[in-house]
Amino acid sequence: MNVTRQTPLLLAGLLAIAFASSALAQDTAPEFARVAVDDQDRPTALQMSIVRYVPAANDRLLEVDLVGAVHIGDPSYYAELNTRFRDYDAVLFELIAPEDALAPGRLEKRSGILSATQVGMMNLLDLSFQLDEINYDAANFVHADLSPTEMRESMEERGESLYVYFWRIFFASLNEYAKDPLGLKDMEVLSGVLVSGRGDSLKTMAAYEITNVKQASDMLGDDSGSAVIEARNQRAIDVLVREIDGGAQRIGIFYGVAHMPDMEERLLDQLGLTYESTEWVDAWQLGDRDQGKDLDNQ
Repeated sequence: MNVTRQTPLLLAGLLAIAFASSALAQDTAPEFARVAVDDQDRPTALQMSIVRYVPAANDRLLEVDLVGAVHIGDPSYYAELNTRFRDYDAVLFELIAPEDALAPGRLEKRSGILSATQVGMMNLLDLSFQLDEINYDAANFVHADLSPTEMRESMEERGESLYVYFWRIFFASLNEYAKDPLGLKDMEVLSGVLVSGRGDSLKTMAAYEITNVKQASDMLGDDSGSAVIEARNQRAIDVLVREIDGGAQRIGIFYGVAHMPDMEERLLDQLGLTYESTEWVDAWQLGDRDQGKDLDNQ
């Protein structure tokens, strides 16, 4: 479903919270984000996955979890992740930041310079911001992303810029509009939400938008070698190899969901890992679902 036709600012907000839609899905890839529904097909939660990979030959003790992130969410979602992160030898996290911004206590201060779009989306949907809720000062947290200088250099090498991304987003939005200019698909879902008597229709529509598997790929262009995805993912894999060589056996990679299909390919191709299992964590409660039931094993 696409809501960008009616609400272009909503699209900008979703992009500002880190390209939460996943890239083109592949036959071997599990889901990385989904909207859970009840037995009457009513949306109950936006869920993020925790997908586990292990050595294909089972010749060593190693577990690597791809922990999909959405960068604004319910406080209970981040509390659940904070608890789970304690069990890892290392948690590799994304953040384009200089090293001096990664010192203990510094990340929380960075939240004061969020863009107006991010703040607006967070307030509009009554959610919390990841940097405010996740304990990045934990001893097992390891930075696994580019610095701003490295990111700029990587974009320049690929002929990319914020200007290029703007026009990709613009034309991708036009293409989506052309597929359904009257917004009939949106109205079908919205009507179902309104009939159910739930007052969070905008939040529900945004949740479906986040799970749109093709939209982010269109916006980033056909070249899978973008700096936003490829360069940052390769840095995460390089740090992962370093942590494995250092003796870590249970490792989490905490990155935005948009990164996960490409990240999975790298785990399979470069490290020879294989998919083992998926767990789901409720990131946004939708409707009146019981707050206590936030995990579902697949």
